[in-house]
Amino acid sequence: MRFYIKAMALMALLGALFVISVKYVTTRAEIGTLRSELAQTKELAASHSTLEEEARILKKALAQRERVKDVTVTAYNPEEDQCDEDPYVAASMRRVRSGTIAVSRDLFRQGWVFGRKVRIEGLGIFEINDLMNKRFSNRIDVFMWDRNQAEAFGRRRAQAALLDI
Repeated sequence: MRFYIKAMALMALLGALFVISVKYVTTRAEIGTLRSELAQTKELAASHSTLEEEARILKKALAQRERVKDVTVTAYNPEEDQCDEDPYVAASMRRVRSGTIAVSRDLFRQGWVFGRKVRIEGLGIFEINDLMNKRFSNRIDVFMWDRNQAEAFGRRRAQAALLDI
């Protein structure tokens, strides 16, 4: 009887050893699969990160293109024939003053809005305070108090840059 119990115990141990061995081999295979999936996921994440960075760079380049423009620059002064019935109040509802500009509506729609600063090549830094008539595009009007000075200014082509100050 002892022999029978020992044989049964030995068979149970061998069975358990076989189950453990099968489990070990299965677990190793699952670990290999998981490692492979992890490597693929890391590659996918890296490519996703690269795509995000490229999209950010493209977006910044597009934004920069919108921030620097070749424009026609003219001058205006506070007269009803150049403005509206109240030439001393700009479209921003602020009083007109030296150092301000009016921008064409196409520029306004591109983010060149009231209160933003613009550097005009050769002229300096101005604040957007007014809008031009809708018939104009890609244009900036510099405010001047004196009509003769505005006429002498004439029409010029210049680069204008929208600033972050």
